[in-house]
Amino acid sequence: MTTTILAAIGALTLILHTAARLPHALADLLRAFLPVINALDELRAALARGRRRRPS
Repeated sequence: MTTTILAAIGALTLILHTAARLPHALADLLRAFLPVINALDELRAALARGRRRRPS
Protein backbone atom coordinates (compact mmCIF):
# COMPACT_ATOMS: atom_id res chain seq x y z
CA MET A 1 0.00 0.00 0.00
CA THR A 2 2.75 2.45 0.96
CA THR A 3 4.68 1.61 -2.20
CA THR A 4 1.65 2.34 -4.36
CA ILE A 5 1.12 5.71 -2.72
CA LEU A 6 4.78 6.65 -3.11
CA ALA A 7 4.74 5.55 -6.75
CA ALA A 8 1.63 7.65 -7.40
CA ILE A 9 3.21 10.69 -5.75
CA GLY A 10 6.37 10.21 -7.82
CA ALA A 11 4.41 9.86 -11.04
CA LEU A 12 2.35 12.93 -10.25
CA THR A 13 5.52 14.90 -9.56
CA LEU A 14 7.01 13.91 -12.92
CA ILE A 15 3.80 14.73 -14.77
CA LEU A 16 3.50 18.17 -13.17
CA HIS A 17 7.15 18.94 -13.81
CA THR A 18 6.80 18.00 -17.48
CA ALA A 19 3.54 19.93 -17.85
CA ALA A 20 5.20 23.04 -16.45
CA ARG A 21 8.00 22.83 -19.03
CA LEU A 22 5.77 22.07 -22.01
CA PRO A 23 4.79 25.66 -23.02
CA HIS A 24 8.45 26.73 -23.09
CA ALA A 25 9.39 23.67 -25.16
CA LEU A 26 6.59 24.34 -27.66
CA ALA A 27 7.68 27.96 -27.99
CA ASP A 28 11.25 26.83 -28.67
CA LEU A 29 9.99 24.38 -31.29
CA LEU A 30 8.01 27.09 -33.07
CA ARG A 31 11.01 29.44 -32.99
CA ALA A 32 13.15 26.70 -34.52
CA PHE A 33 10.68 26.31 -37.41
CA LEU A 34 10.55 30.02 -38.29
CA PRO A 35 13.62 29.89 -40.60
CA VAL A 36 12.15 26.85 -42.36
CA ILE A 37 8.84 28.65 -42.86
CA ASN A 38 10.64 31.73 -44.19
CA ALA A 39 12.72 29.61 -46.58
CA LEU A 40 9.60 27.88 -47.90
CA ASP A 41 7.93 31.25 -48.42
CA GLU A 42 10.95 32.54 -50.36
CA LEU A 43 11.01 29.36 -52.45
CA ARG A 44 7.32 29.72 -53.24
CA ALA A 45 7.84 33.37 -54.27
CA ALA A 46 10.84 32.46 -56.43
CA LEU A 47 8.88 29.70 -58.17
CA ALA A 48 6.01 32.11 -58.80
CA ARG A 49 8.40 34.67 -60.29
CA GLY A 50 9.93 31.99 -62.52
CA ARG A 51 6.51 30.97 -63.84
CA ARG A 52 5.61 34.57 -64.70
CA ARG A 53 8.78 35.07 -66.77
CA ARG A 54 8.24 32.04 -69.01
CA PRO A 55 6.11 32.59 -72.09
CA SER A 56 3.07 30.32 -72.31
